[in-house]
Amino acid sequence: MVNAGTFVEPVIQQVHVPAGVAGPVELSFDVRCFLVGLPDGLVLIDAGPAGSAGEIGAALERVGAHWSDVTDVVLTHSHPDHVGGLGEVAARTPGARIWAGAPDCPHIASPVPLQPLSDDDRVRDLRVIPTPGHTKGHISLLHEGEGLLFVGDAVGTLSGSMMRAPAQFTADAAEAERSLRRLSELAPARMLFSHGPEVTDPVAELRRLLNGNGGAGGN
Repeated sequence: MVNAGTFVEPVIQQVHVPAGVAGPVELSFDVRCFLVGLPDGLVLIDAGPAGSAGEIGAALERVGAHWSDVTDVVLTHSHPDHVGGLGEVAARTPGARIWAGAPDCPHIASPVPLQPLSDDDRVRDLRVIPTPGHTKGHISLLHEGEGLLFVGDAVGTLSGSMMRAPAQFTADAAEAERSLRRLSELAPARMLFSHGPEVTDPVAELRRLLNGNGGAGGN
């Protein structure tokens, strides 16, 4: 790979859900995967919706890498906009290990065995933070050295503000709220969301959400 050390390359796609599939209105939102370059490997966080291989491949080219450089694929949770592309990704990364939160593993269709993750496990330099609620096995990932926190769908952003995930896509709202409080206590320098761009001072913004009413973001 051209890049050395730690870097993050987002893969941003638009998803459109027709009216009647997830409610009475059409939904349109962005969904993000992340390539995370580490000194000892290249990690792909989430596989995106079905058909994501082209966009992920383009991101690999941007960082001077190839599919064969991917050492690990970590799935934040089992929803189809995050695991729908797993078959395509797995076919292109036969040497990579594929990981997911242990409670979500039975709900993810995978062509290869999934490696289950629990609290404080590590995938290279990324520490696993269980953040259940959105799904039972939802996980976030913390790079402590860089102060980077990948939150999956635990929280998203819209128009510069953090938003809770929609209620219809949240398995346990009370558990999701406890997970948000845990994330706020980690006090990362940056938070990267599966739905929506970064915000400045993310810890303060998350605490504002927790102390206010905040609405719903991505799924």
